[in-house]
Amino acid sequence: MRVSIKANGSVRTLATLAAMLAVSGQAHAQRASENAVTNADDAFGTSVGTESTGIYSENDARGFSPKKAGNVRIDGIYFDQVSNISGRLRESTAIRVGFASADYPFHAPTGIVDIKFRPMPTELGTSLAFNRTAFWGSIGEWDLRVPIVEGHVALTGGLAYADMRQTDGVHTFSWGYSIRPIFRFGGVEISPFYHQGYFPKGKPQPLAVVSGDTLPKLPPARRYLGETWINAGFDNQTRGVTVKAAIASGLSLRGGLFYSGGARLASFGDIFVIQPGSDQARHIFIADPHQDVHSTSGEVQLAYRFSSGRWQHRLIAGYRGCNRYTESGGSSFHDFGVDTFGNLSTASQPTYKFTPVNAGRVKQSSLLLGYTGKVEGLGTLNLGLQKARYRATVNNNIEKAVRDDPWLYNASLGIGVSPQISLYIGTEKGLEDSGTAPENAANSNEQLPSTRSTQYEGGLRWKFHGGQLVVSAFQITKPYFAFDAANTFVELGSVRHRGVETSLSGHFGKRLSLLAGAVMMQPRVSGAGLASGLTGERPAGTPSIYAKIDANYRTDIFGGLTPTASITYTGSRAVGSKPQATLGGRQLMVPGYATVDLGVRQQFKIGAIPVSFRFVLQNVFDAATWKVVAANTLSIEERRRFTLSLAADF
Repeated sequence: MRVSIKANGSVRTLATLAAMLAVSGQAHAQRASENAVTNADDAFGTSVGTESTGIYSENDARGFSPKKAGNVRIDGIYFDQVSNISGRLRESTAIRVGFASADYPFHAPTGIVDIKFRPMPTELGTSLAFNRTAFWGSIGEWDLRVPIVEGHVALTGGLAYADMRQTDGVHTFSWGYSIRPIFRFGGVEISPFYHQGYFPKGKPQPLAVVSGDTLPKLPPARRYLGETWINAGFDNQTRGVTVKAAIASGLSLRGGLFYSGGARLASFGDIFVIQPGSDQARHIFIADPHQDVHSTSGEVQLAYRFSSGRWQHRLIAGYRGCNRYTESGGSSFHDFGVDTFGNLSTASQPTYKFTPVNAGRVKQSSLLLGYTGKVEGLGTLNLGLQKARYRATVNNNIEKAVRDDPWLYNASLGIGVSPQISLYIGTEKGLEDSGTAPENAANSNEQLPSTRSTQYEGGLRWKFHGGQLVVSAFQITKPYFAFDAANTFVELGSVRHRGVETSLSGHFGKRLSLLAGAVMMQPRVSGAGLASGLTGERPAGTPSIYAKIDANYRTDIFGGLTPTASITYTGSRAVGSKPQATLGGRQLMVPGYATVDLGVRQQFKIGAIPVSFRFVLQNVFDAATWKVVAANTLSIEERRRFTLSLAADF
């Protein structure tokens, strides 16, 4: 359902929709009250609705991707994510590292993506949201909440579409629907869900591949360098069921079984290989045949809680596993010749010549045994042990098999020095996914093998009236993947991220809400790739510093008009792995840059209907730079743009 926002028409539109829906009674506020800054516990990463805040995300935490590593949880249950979780199902997403993961059994070295589903509704209601996104794109959302049998049976779900535009001219259109019934009887909650997403229209992101010692000139904003006749198509599906049960006094069960998949119906790659020392680029076009990627995953945990004096204990036993299937290759490659980089392509659509796809299968499982203990006001203890089993096969002309059966562990200790100050120390060893090879690699989109990762961390937390300050130190070590001499994306050594992170969050007085976070790292590569000169000491695309401040200041204007501001700084990043002789043996770098976002938000009512309005001008000073998406591979960072959001709860 699309809601059109025009000058002087917003109030009429919402009033008309309210009359059409004719929902009796006033529902609790849902979409109209969403605010990532005020709802966040810390500055390490929170997403609510279409808003995000914090220094980390599901794609980047401490310099790695917890989503790619396989560290996603749905209501605390392991989930191997292939396609995205719909906002019709998801209430919020938080990145859990350090103190924020202290209560989580079976920590993960790269952090946890903590997805919380929307709770059982208690009142009949619906929400409408319209977002005018960058460059006149739009997102329309409809959420439904239906209590069928009070306290026992309810239904949530909805519809949405997204018409997205980007600085590099990429344009995609998608739509989807979700449904999630919730059944709760006698201490047992069973909740199946289903989401289907369709992407009938899309353009591939143009990528600039560099091998020299200079950055290419940035093309003008909103100029799409690819072919106008391209139209990519995808279908995504996520379905599953979660179960929570109180079996007996102190004994409970939590589990889930999930399917997540995506069919690449028509997939393309547009790659511009920059000629060293010039503004010329060879245009390589890649068309992929129909490819399938899907995963079945799940987990079950049995927990027993008991107390002995001041100690509160929890024993946990469980099992988790996933079975992922990945198709890659079979592509049709086409050379559209050399032209000045930034010129529009004039190539005609070629005839595709596909070859059979390569099939990869990953089966991974773990037996789980854990313990958590807590003494109120004194401290916490969290111990976990896993016996993992990993089996993978990749058929890339020659079938390759990978096997691993490691013991994994996590251990953390929290100490309450005073009611306000706590200390934390922990270590984890995990078996984490490595994602897939980039599309400009010889083994494009091939599933990379899982790798053993190790983390050591410790920190201090100071809780004060209205907020908290967290300072942590960490070191993560895992295998490093980069391009070898044959342009194959393979393991070439190890990478270590050693750093310090900080988070300041809170409400200062009655008006100011503030989130301020920073991570300062020393990312370093070692091993055979560095010794042979194929890689430098800096991993590609990882900044040594990233900082962000988000602030909301509530005024009395119009009963609560709230100006918002966000300042982000991203440090310099290595473009490629290989050192450049002309740069004195150093790697080519993208300079650091800063962006400023300014906006306003307002909550009000139309009759009894809660409504929220938000406007944000992003990248106010139009900072222009490159994004490093993979080693030697660049795309254009987003330029100045605005977003406008309107939501109402009926």
